[in-house]
Amino acid sequence: MSGHSSSNVVTLSGSQATKVALVAEGGGQRGIFTAGVLDTWLENNYDPFDILIGTSAGSQNLTSYVARQKGYAKRLIRGLTRHKRFFQLGRALTGKHIVDLDWYFDKTREAKRLLDFDTALENVHGREILFTATNVRDRKAYYLNPLTSQNAWVDLIKASSALPMLYKQGVPLTTLHEYDVNAANTDFYLDGGLAAPLPVIEAYERGARKIVVIRTVDSSFQAQSVWLQRLSTVMCATGQCPKTIDYLLQHERAYQKALAFIENPPEDVEIVQIFAEQKLQSKLLGSSDAELKHDYKLGLKAGEHFLQSQPEVSSDFTTNKVRSLLASNGVTGGQNQPKRTTLSYA
Repeated sequence: MSGHSSSNVVTLSGSQATKVALVAEGGGQRGIFTAGVLDTWLENNYDPFDILIGTSAGSQNLTSYVARQKGYAKRLIRGLTRHKRFFQLGRALTGKHIVDLDWYFDKTREAKRLLDFDTALENVHGREILFTATNVRDRKAYYLNPLTSQNAWVDLIKASSALPMLYKQGVPLTTLHEYDVNAANTDFYLDGGLAAPLPVIEAYERGARKIVVIRTVDSSFQAQSVWLQRLSTVMCATGQCPKTIDYLLQHERAYQKALAFIENPPEDVEIVQIFAEQKLQSKLLGSSDAELKHDYKLGLKAGEHFLQSQPEVSSDFTTNKVRSLLASNGVTGGQNQPKRTTLSYA
């Protein structure tokens, strides 16, 4: 299929026994930054990862990455997610989905937008690829394995991307699609960003000791919602939290837990974050094509700078690096910085 890269891949240097994970954050249309990073890596045949975990838009990006379809995610974000059929606030008045994921994934089955699942399955053989989703019933994060079939793969991307309130009750899945789950035969699932917006802890618990995280926020972002906490205190005092506030609070708690892990990781892991140093111009939804093209170019540059940093960053995965690499200005951090590596790009 056109747009594929060679199957020969570059591997990270360091201990062969070290598991390396890639975590792709969600973020709606901001995922075009991630698409740029991954397209640069595909251009350079770079895929050394043992574990790949995607949340929401991150799961879609990882799919095109392992399918070796350079440019695929960019085309869908710039094309389908900007189509008037995909996102319409007015549909809420008629009880329909504000974000029409059914239409979106139907379009991906058309000949000109087909994913190469055969190549994807071949490339993930012997590795773990997981998509996060939030179970509506118990509100827990589930790490779903898409390798059972092509239909399952698409269903799991859809579940991982089903934003609460925007895609109604969620996506129905059966336990056939789940990883080590004892649940009802069919449950509904929503966006993985609710319960696992940044699944770095899951990557660590699965044995990864080098974790590369592609972020879709700028490096100064922290999940802070003081106003939300105060509003929730008032409205939840009688146990009647509006669902929207409840979902946002759950997202924030999960995000803060992940950020705390990144800021103070265990001694035996290195976490490398890839940011756009500038604030991304694109939004969750409703971005202009110019904004998307801008952020895609930032992603291309970020992916290139990451590859250029590899001889230094990857010299020893089993000990923490006490530094912060800012590719835009060449600054290397001092000894009092957190045990992580941050790569950010202007």
